[in-house]
Amino acid sequence: MQEALYEGKLFYLKSYLDTVDNIKAELERLKKRADKGAFQCPYCHDTLILKSGNIREEHFSHRHSRSCEISEASEVYHQQVKRESKAHSVMKEIIYNELKGQEKMNESMQVDYGYIAKGKEKWRYYPDIIVKNADKEIAITILTNVTANKDEKLVRQIRNRNRYYQNKGMQTIWFVEDAEMSVDMNHHVIHLWEAELDIAIKTEEDLKWENVLNHLPIEEPLFKLFDYHHRKAPQSFDVRSLYYVHSTETEIVFTVHRFIVDEMEYPFRAFALNEGYRISLSKALLTKQTIQLSDPEVEEKNRELFKEIVKQKALEKTERGRKGNIIGEKQNVNISSHTPPQKSRKYFSQKLSNNEQRLFPLLDEFLQNAIFDYVQSASIISASNLSRYLVNECGAPSETFSTGRFKIYSDVCNFLDYLAEQGIIQLLRKDGVNDRIYGSC
Repeated sequence: MQEALYEGKLFYLKSYLDTVDNIKAELERLKKRADKGAFQCPYCHDTLILKSGNIREEHFSHRHSRSCEISEASEVYHQQVKRESKAHSVMKEIIYNELKGQEKMNESMQVDYGYIAKGKEKWRYYPDIIVKNADKEIAITILTNVTANKDEKLVRQIRNRNRYYQNKGMQTIWFVEDAEMSVDMNHHVIHLWEAELDIAIKTEEDLKWENVLNHLPIEEPLFKLFDYHHRKAPQSFDVRSLYYVHSTETEIVFTVHRFIVDEMEYPFRAFALNEGYRISLSKALLTKQTIQLSDPEVEEKNRELFKEIVKQKALEKTERGRKGNIIGEKQNVNISSHTPPQKSRKYFSQKLSNNEQRLFPLLDEFLQNAIFDYVQSASIISASNLSRYLVNECGAPSETFSTGRFKIYSDVCNFLDYLAEQGIIQLLRKDGVNDRIYGSC
């Protein structure tokens, strides 16, 4: 086992040894303390000795090879999480402490480490944390350190653990280290490990998304409407969610990602409904009967925004089919339904001074006019979607950064900010560095 009581406090051997330079010398000092009875089992309070060798890593052990039930469970658990990164223990402790804080305000709530809560039952697998709220039990597990060569074996382990917890009547929640996140909103795709796809869950918010998607008033398949690369269009939409977690030594932030299930074999991918949003630890882990895992207000706004984007895309497709290809003034491109009347284009171009033109060097007069007409016909404007529209439909520069974002994005934002200053549109919200959302005044 890795944990012991030392001077009245929990002492984690591996975590401590990670902080010292001369491990061999420090182990000798710790062994001397153990020989003098300085370390006790946190569960049965028996005296522990410290062992180290070539076969097994350093660990505490009960004297005379006796061990209590919880310490045996601890050993099983620590072998189970041996593959995880160093960030795993940091994330686990911060989540545990947050839930413990909520436990103090909720009489029906109990929070404990999985191996402590179920050690006496001698489970085969233990989640990181177990939350019992009234008659419900939730198994919380954090996943880190996924790589291509580990993914196949890990999937089998995760499936076994997931099935085991569910057979025990538990709801399962997995948090994934954000180093594994791979979202490309230019193509509305989230790339996944098979392990990630396997632990994606369906929540109440996902069901609300499904209801919206299955009742969209569109004739064209949704995937085709977004030019999403796919093999076949689904008959109905299966929405699931993943929860990525970013940690520092002092705090944790979650990112909520919802997607429509698509490819169920390698390479695993899905249709990303949006770029996701960040949510604080306290809000994500807010517990009533179950853990909230979302911000209901943000979810509702995202659904309304998605419906507006779908409506706009459907309108653009319809107009393109009706008008056909319109030769552009400069680049012989199809500018769809966003060809502004000549009068408004002249009026708009005359409003910009030379200094104002320098704010968006990648947007020539033609693209500025295309944006101007776009915002006049749309009630909701996403700067990210508008950038994609300008590239795909208006011949704007298609160069991207390493993140996949078009380089014209910042110029588009500057131009939209300029229009907001003129009272033509208004900034509704900023989604961090992901996007800016504008609306008509």
